[in-house]
Amino acid sequence: MQISNIAHNKPFLGLEEANIASSVIESGWLAQGIKTKEFENAICAYLNIASNHAVAVSNGTSALYISLQILNLPKNSEVIIPTYVCSSLLNAIYMADLIPVVVDVNPIDFNIDINIVDAKITSKTRVIIIPHTYGVPLDIKAFSKYKLNGIFIIEDCATAIGAKIGDYYAGTFGDIAIFSFYASKFLTCGNGGMVVSNNIELINKARDYREFDGVDTYHKRFNFKITDIQAAIGIEQLKKIDGFLIRRKNFAKQYSDVCKIKGWDYQTTLGVELLANNYRFVLKLEKKERENLKQYLNKNKVCSIVPTENFELLHNYLKLDKCDYQVAETLAESTLSIPIYPALKDIEFNYIIRLLKKY
Repeated sequence: MQISNIAHNKPFLGLEEANIASSVIESGWLAQGIKTKEFENAICAYLNIASNHAVAVSNGTSALYISLQILNLPKNSEVIIPTYVCSSLLNAIYMADLIPVVVDVNPIDFNIDINIVDAKITSKTRVIIIPHTYGVPLDIKAFSKYKLNGIFIIEDCATAIGAKIGDYYAGTFGDIAIFSFYASKFLTCGNGGMVVSNNIELINKARDYREFDGVDTYHKRFNFKITDIQAAIGIEQLKKIDGFLIRRKNFAKQYSDVCKIKGWDYQTTLGVELLANNYRFVLKLEKKERENLKQYLNKNKVCSIVPTENFELLHNYLKLDKCDYQVAETLAESTLSIPIYPALKDIEFNYIIRLLKKY
């Protein structure tokens, strides 16, 4: 059997996306317009929230930054975030002139550990950003107690669209949620992001921030718009989401079966009511075994990655004491992400399964 190199991740794009992008080009209107509004409302419909409660922006980082800006937080407000996360959270916090408070994560689902959060709350705490790491949702309902004390909850759903908490989608519990549509994300427009909220006042503020020109009042705004080409592609991607979820779930089930045979551990949810979207399948192995498996897969034309390297942990960027972040340190040294994307052909996936069983 002839197998070409199998990428760790690849977007699933077809004629539908090509045709709709072409039709937008032919229309002569490329910038933010009708398709952007359609995309926003398609996301609202998918999440089962009211229309006009989403604002499309240029990327996930800008969505985070806008979310912090529209809360009108006092200077030197503290924002609690996990250390095991993309540095875009840190960037957005500093861009908004706020103070990051970094905490460790849970070793099972890799999400922010609520027990540690309790100890980090101060009189300056104004926001907790909760990523659903690699599409594995956290039971965010447990964080409702903080909202009663005036602390805002921002859900980072950059990799979590389609993940569910009971009967509700991730992104519908917090004061604000953000999504990302970068090339490697669950749905892709090439780039792009979304700010979502059930609070229409916050949504109106986010939209005002994005509409940086042609208004009769002045305050700080910025051009964080996407194009109608991106939005149109996003609409077509969203139409395919159920198929993406099914295919990823099937791949994850077969991977988990192999893990049971091999005695390997892997990232999973903390409750049966929590439904991951299987954006990643992340193994947890001893460091030496991880490196051996990574080399073995690479030798056999399968790309795997360390999903978050040790140097990328936020506490290491900030030169904080490693002793306070032992779970994240362990995860960075023991995790390996293997291919699980919908564009993966059946023949390629079956080949990977055989390789894992033979290892």
